[in-house]
Amino acid sequence: MRRGAIVLCIVSVGGVRAAAAQSLPATGPGRIEVSVGALRVGHQALGSTDANETTAGGASLKIFTASSDLASVAGLEGRVAVRLMRSLEAEVEASYGTPQLNVTISNDFESAAPVTAVELVQQFTVGAGIVWYVPRPRTSRLAPFVTAGGGYLRQMHEKRTLLETGQYYQLGGGVKLLLFSRPRGFLNAIGARVDARAVVRMKGVAFDDDGHASPAVGASAFVRF
Repeated sequence: MRRGAIVLCIVSVGGVRAAAAQSLPATGPGRIEVSVGALRVGHQALGSTDANETTAGGASLKIFTASSDLASVAGLEGRVAVRLMRSLEAEVEASYGTPQLNVTISNDFESAAPVTAVELVQQFTVGAGIVWYVPRPRTSRLAPFVTAGGGYLRQMHEKRTLLETGQYYQLGGGVKLLLFSRPRGFLNAIGARVDARAVVRMKGVAFDDDGHASPAVGASAFVRF
């Protein structure tokens, strides 16, 4: 009986270790990942500029000040990633949203009350980046990561009257949760991703060429092939 119990324990421990060895990391098997989800971009101040008039004596007289900002907005984003190494991926991404652009006229020379003009802007981004996975146990279904990237910014004014272009850069991190995986077959894994990042945009509808930062958070579902 004692010998049989020892054999049973050895078999049980071996089975647990084998199951653990077969467990897949949270990124799942497969080399190509496709994800689609929702994006929330925070408020972004775009700076201000003065409207000046040159007087007869050659001096400069400020007529008013114009300042602008983009309101926070919800949008859509999608990604396609390719695994380069176990802990490193390259990805291309695109997003779309329609933030509200506010332009406020203040400090009027004739003491007029401030006034704000409002319009919706169609905002597109297309870019690329890298994803680096923080070291973790192989059997974990959670995969924390750090991401960085940048790309092309396209902003179109309401009624498509004017098109502005620029660039964006971003840095952030998040976590992926593996919901389903299998080592063989066409579809290898299904999971969810959440992340937060700082986004810096340059040019576009801003009055200047400086970088203007805003926070962004995203949640998406992904599949791996």
